[in-house]
Amino acid sequence: MNRNTLIAVIGAALLAAAGGYYFWQDHEHAKSAPPSAAAGPHIDNPLAPAPSAALPALAGSDGALSTELAQLFHTQSLSDLFYPTRIANRFVATIDNLPREQVAATVRLMRPPPGAVAVRGEEPSLSLAPENSARYAQYLQVLASADTTEAVALYRRFYPLLQQAYDELGYSGHYFNDRVVEVIDHLLATPDVADPVPLIHPSVMYKFADPRIEARSAGQKAMIRIGHDNAAAVKAKLREIRAQIATRPAA
Repeated sequence: MNRNTLIAVIGAALLAAAGGYYFWQDHEHAKSAPPSAAAGPHIDNPLAPAPSAALPALAGSDGALSTELAQLFHTQSLSDLFYPTRIANRFVATIDNLPREQVAATVRLMRPPPGAVAVRGEEPSLSLAPENSARYAQYLQVLASADTTEAVALYRRFYPLLQQAYDELGYSGHYFNDRVVEVIDHLLATPDVADPVPLIHPSVMYKFADPRIEARSAGQKAMIRIGHDNAAAVKAKLREIRAQIATRPAA
């Protein structure tokens, strides 16, 4: 496999889950609430230092990342999958938003999946159709193509840019890899929901009929929307990634 970018590190799995978000939500922005910075960073999951290598400036990193992504996907049509600007910043912000109520439209990295949400039945007996999971085939191809060990090595290499982007979100004094592990654990805690998944259609957007599901985070609802088999594949990849970037035991 060609050398992967930092996006393939945890992005393949996390963004596969994030992809399930797009067909559902409106265009309201998420409200992030960064914690106050401590005197010094408390690190629960330190990354082993990567061999020193020259990195581009964060503001000028899109070209290098786009090149790496083109190698990863064996394509020059990156615009079909990714928004091409502020790639590292979007990556960090998307991950940070997944445990929140919404992923802000202005920070999303992956483009929406094609087509409209597939449903079956009519109100008041709407449910998510099994064929809806096929809309996420591209995300799952990204997931399958990423070699976890190689990807984590590159995550470590590009980590200074990710940490800088995290600092710029207002988290100076906090460690981005700890947030990544926290988000992975949050997604892994998504419950399995038996088919069919009931829906309601109160306005333009569909919602889960079960208020307990609808009240879950953007990331966990996305894991449910992408379908049981896709969610299982995402969780398996997340566990592989966590084993290589986390030192804190899973809850």
